[in-house]
Amino acid sequence: MKKYLLFLLVFWVVSIAAQDSMAVKGPKPMASAGSASTKSPEFPGGHRAFVTEILKYFRTYPMVKAEIMSAKAVATFIVDTEGNMVDIKIESYEYKIVRDEFLRALKMVKTKWIPAEQDGKKVRNLMRQPLVFNLQ
Repeated sequence: MKKYLLFLLVFWVVSIAAQDSMAVKGPKPMASAGSASTKSPEFPGGHRAFVTEILKYFRTYPMVKAEIMSAKAVATFIVDTEGNMVDIKIESYEYKIVRDEFLRALKMVKTKWIPAEQDGKKVRNLMRQPLVFNLQ
């Protein structure tokens, strides 16, 4: 139980910081400074709810079995204009088993996001989600 709580805490703290500092706008150009405001995509219930949803599907036992006690990975995905997570990819990782499990858990999340908006129109938005865990 302690290991799971440590994992959850580290994952949550790192992912909040990453979403605030590492979100990158999607393929459409950003509006100029003089135009209407831009709104980032939002997960229903906030970022904490998103992390909880990922953790609901993320299995740590394959890592324990492989004797991987800590690892890092970074995923990217696009929140489309309908609020779907599409084009989910693992950008960087330390272990293939962690990459595969993180990708599997992200693909299991079916809750729709509230899409990003630019000048009042829904737009696609590229997001990053890090994974950092320590099971020791």
